[in-house]
Amino acid sequence: MKLINNWKYWVFALIGWLVLILSTLTFDKVSYGVEVANESKYYGYIGYLVAEGIACGLLAYAMSFILLYYIEKHIAFGNLKKRNVVALVLLFISVQILYSVILWPMLNIVQGFTDFSPTARLIDRMSMFMRIANIPYFSAMFVIWLFIVLVIKAYDYNKNITLKQFKLEGSLKESQLNSLKGQINPHFMFNSLNNIRGLMLEDVSKSRDMLTKLSEMLRYSLIKNDVNSIALEEELDMVENYIALSKIQFEDRLEFVKEVDPNSLSVSIPPMIIQLLVENAAKHGIANLIKGGTITLITNRTEDYLHIIVRNTGKLKIVKGSTQLGLKNIKQRLRLLYGNLAEFSLGEIEDEVVANIKIPMV
Repeated sequence: MKLINNWKYWVFALIGWLVLILSTLTFDKVSYGVEVANESKYYGYIGYLVAEGIACGLLAYAMSFILLYYIEKHIAFGNLKKRNVVALVLLFISVQILYSVILWPMLNIVQGFTDFSPTARLIDRMSMFMRIANIPYFSAMFVIWLFIVLVIKAYDYNKNITLKQFKLEGSLKESQLNSLKGQINPHFMFNSLNNIRGLMLEDVSKSRDMLTKLSEMLRYSLIKNDVNSIALEEELDMVENYIALSKIQFEDRLEFVKEVDPNSLSVSIPPMIIQLLVENAAKHGIANLIKGGTITLITNRTEDYLHIIVRNTGKLKIVKGSTQLGLKNIKQRLRLLYGNLAEFSLGEIEDEVVANIKIPMV
């Protein structure tokens, strides 16, 4: 944020300088001046003191532009250079000298415009030492201003860094999600095409229907690769197509049962996450059983969570050399999308492998 181009800064800076000078310099003088005025019955001195404070504040306001211009041009947080800092210190000292050089002639003019007794012209009677003695006070006022400006610039810098980090983390998260999004297993595609080719010799109509389902799966995979969530109902259509194509290979060895809560159909879930669970159940469960088995899909919606359960007949076995890429994919996607609010577990219960996903209702 460029303060020098921000009208709000200039408004608040003007108010700040006037309040700072009037509260630390003028009010004390005025309180003393009232006593003097009451004794001498002369009140022009009070008017001068107020005008003096305003003049000092306006001059400081104008002189601060020089320092602010240099800060905006050459002081960059995150890339501070020693020579620029030294130059700022020297410029600060120069501004204090210039301020003092301009201040006293200006106050002389102000004194001439106020109802001030000629016999009491304090400016004319102030020695050089007295004028120099005022420099530390005004320097302190500029130090306060400089501190406030640097704090604002540092805050703005940190805010921009944080924003950039959030954007970078968001881009990284999006890239990770894109790389983890479910894709149709190429081995499944190859096997499905071979199975459909064999089916064409027996039932052309059914093989045409299976080709349609395979193309729908491919289209679904391509289209949904650009989104992070879909309705559960859409995912179930994908699962139905997968089961239909798998039954060409497994025939009667594969039974699929759905127990879907109607209230869960509109809930958003990561695309292809159920399909990966069903594929894992078929590939590592049913395929290893001579008599086949059953895959059961259960969904249940509560007030806070959507529960997805995929059960399949068989034993939980980790094949040696298996990367478990599909399961790791699910865990990482859930973590990226929901943090610690989502849960995934895989276990064996009474001769069944049970995969359980809990997704928060957000």
